[in-house]
Amino acid sequence: MQNSIVNYTRKLFIGMAMVSSFLLTVSELPAWDCNETHPLINAYAYEHFVARCKAGHFADKFKNMQLDNQTQFAGLTYSKAVKLEPSTEGKTISAVGVFSQWLERGGRDADIPQLRMGFRHFYDPVYEPRYLTWLRRKIITPDKKKFSSEKELFDSYNYKADDWNPNLEFGSVTRNVRLLPKVFRPEIDAITWAMNHEENEHSWLNGKLAYKAAMENDSSAFGKLNRSQMFGKAFRALGETMHLMADMSQPAHTRADSHSAYEPIEETVNAKMVRKVMGDTHKKADFKPVSEYEIEEGLAPDQLMAKVAAFTNANFFSNDTIFDYNKWVFPRLKKRPYPAPQLSKLRHEAGIYYTWFESVGWVPLAKETGSMFSKVLNDNDKFGRKNPKFNVMPYFAEKQAQVLIPLAVYNCAELIRAFIPRFSMQASLRNVSGTTYELQGELIHHAGDDPEWQDIGAIRYTGEGFVKVNNQWQRCEFIDGQLKPARLELKPGDQVKLSIRNGAVIVSSESVIAR
Repeated sequence: MQNSIVNYTRKLFIGMAMVSSFLLTVSELPAWDCNETHPLINAYAYEHFVARCKAGHFADKFKNMQLDNQTQFAGLTYSKAVKLEPSTEGKTISAVGVFSQWLERGGRDADIPQLRMGFRHFYDPVYEPRYLTWLRRKIITPDKKKFSSEKELFDSYNYKADDWNPNLEFGSVTRNVRLLPKVFRPEIDAITWAMNHEENEHSWLNGKLAYKAAMENDSSAFGKLNRSQMFGKAFRALGETMHLMADMSQPAHTRADSHSAYEPIEETVNAKMVRKVMGDTHKKADFKPVSEYEIEEGLAPDQLMAKVAAFTNANFFSNDTIFDYNKWVFPRLKKRPYPAPQLSKLRHEAGIYYTWFESVGWVPLAKETGSMFSKVLNDNDKFGRKNPKFNVMPYFAEKQAQVLIPLAVYNCAELIRAFIPRFSMQASLRNVSGTTYELQGELIHHAGDDPEWQDIGAIRYTGEGFVKVNNQWQRCEFIDGQLKPARLELKPGDQVKLSIRNGAVIVSSESVIAR
């Protein structure tokens, strides 16, 4: 009788633990904070992009172009950052903002609803599938005696995650309670989601399509959206893509780690810390990430995201993926081990393991704590235990952020550079008779020399333009990229300039002189 009670109690405890684990697991999974941290990263990226523009870093692409961060664009966004799928209904609101404000909005909106979006913001640069496979059969820690080298261990991992369907019991028996597979098992990695996934209303692709439609004043392209709202959609999409780029600088999001209960670096790096880490360095044109990250020009956005993810993965642990071959320490949740970093290849001092970055110094990656919990409950200075446990500590966050946040800001600025099309304006004068001249002009989108726009095609601007005669401005009109011919009364020596101000850019021609 007593044994029966003990067994029942044990089963009840295990059942409660499993339920608690599941509830923790389906909590929100955002990388960095979406209400403050991501918008701030996007804002800093914009400021860095402006600094580089002013310094002439993009002169070849943006000759005779300026950013317009004064024009207000309408658009649709969420009233607040909601967590659950149904709660987004009725939460979409109209808003207005300048270009940079829509980038910040996108930084926040990319995580809404937080439960659904969280599972789409992971990219594994080492193993396939690239997407998060957090509900899967666990790997078994191998016998160390069977391996003579680290290479032999990793060669033995002909391992692909089972990608276990939570709606099936082991043995393929359908569960009575369905667990919304599109939410909990979307099979979508962060880069695919960011770039062109059909379910992502604010993908990189849709952002470009919305921008083109807005510039061409194609009101049929996005249903009921007007021109201003299409611009808002485009810039929000760019901001959401920047959010996904910043996620690639969050270790857990590059290491197949759902970190559903607690992730110390993600939880600790907030907007206040970002401001402290960055200061005003991003406002300098020569600002760059740590030198260990090799800047590679000409990468497409998806390649750039993969590169950032690979750097983060190879240089940082998430709390649940600490590994070392020599110590035979494996990830605590039976996750796949990653080749780097490894504890015994780091500097060890008093139970803390450090790595070196030239411009930052020694950065702590893990600590021996003796605690089996991801949220450390037993942090003390003991080390050298017989069966040690290892954790990433919350107080490591600021030092790690000195590497990770600049990495995010710099590469988010690169996305702005890639998104803005390369335009030029041509203008010419033809004397009709006496003092009457005809102004002709064209806004040219150099799509053939603009890698990110080659698949979309050249933009044919339709809308308002401006003619400047000496210091006087007057309106004009463009149709399909061509200026509707304008008659001007000029005298010899008058200077005429043609420009448009739309799509967050100002594009101007060289001055032409009446002769």
